Amino acid sequence: MGNFANEQELIVQNNLPSRRWKTRRIRTARDKEILWLNKEYRRVECQIRDLGYEYLNPPIQRGYKRLFVLTEETKYSKCADFYQTILDKINTVWYSPHKTFKQKKRRIGKWKFRIRNEQTLQEIDSYVFDKVKNFTEEERKYFYPVEYYHYPSKLHKIKYIFIEQWRFVLQTKPHMITKVQIKDSELEQYRDELGDYLDKHKNRGRLIKLQGGNTYSWKKVINEQEDRKKYSYNSLRNAPLHQITEEYFYEEKEL
Repeated sequence: MGNFANEQELIVQNNLPSRRWKTRRIRTARDKEILWLNKEYRRVECQIRDLGYEYLNPPIQRGYKRLFVLTEETKYSKCADFYQTILDKINTVWYSPHKTFKQKKRRIGKWKFRIRNEQTLQEIDSYVFDKVKNFTEEERKYFYPVEYYHYPSKLHKIKYIFIEQWRFVLQTKPHMITKVQIKDSELEQYRDELGDYLDKHKNRGRLIKLQGGNTYSWKKVINEQEDRKKYSYNSLRNAPLHQITEEYFYEEKEL
């Protein structure tokens, strides 16, 4: 077409679409394709998840699990059902391939085992205690609040701990698998192909940007801080000292 000036004249004279218009159309079509592929990936994932399960006969063992159970004294008491309902809400279950529940770790070319942290009952946050777990008034009497400092949020929070923890004891059991999820090789292959295509650097970055991610910037944070300072109400901000003293003495004379 020649140089850029002649090209612009031809576009105006013949009413042709500009180069920016073509580039924008190509970019828009590309963005729509990435969004559709992401939607298709989620649809296939849900379809695989909804295939259901099939039961194993006989069941197989996969490692061990450790959880809290009622002690023999509590199990045969009159309040066994009451404590069992509490235990179902605060119980913790750990899984391990070893019966000793030691964690395998490699150090200087050798495999060594180290003991994991002590397993305890759940210490329930105040919001979960009031809104999620649905404890009855009688069950609430068996918990006491403890205030602690939450470092990520830098706030003082309250958690509830069960009082009579001696009623429960740890027990290790074989982890038996009675059912497995139904597999579909064609759907899984299609999902993997979509995932590999979306996981490319340019596609994943563009998808995150289209969905509203990667919006953090230091410039935006600084502007928000300046706006907060600018529009925050303070009658003494940027006021000279003589004006403050005059207003103070004027209010005293009126009184």
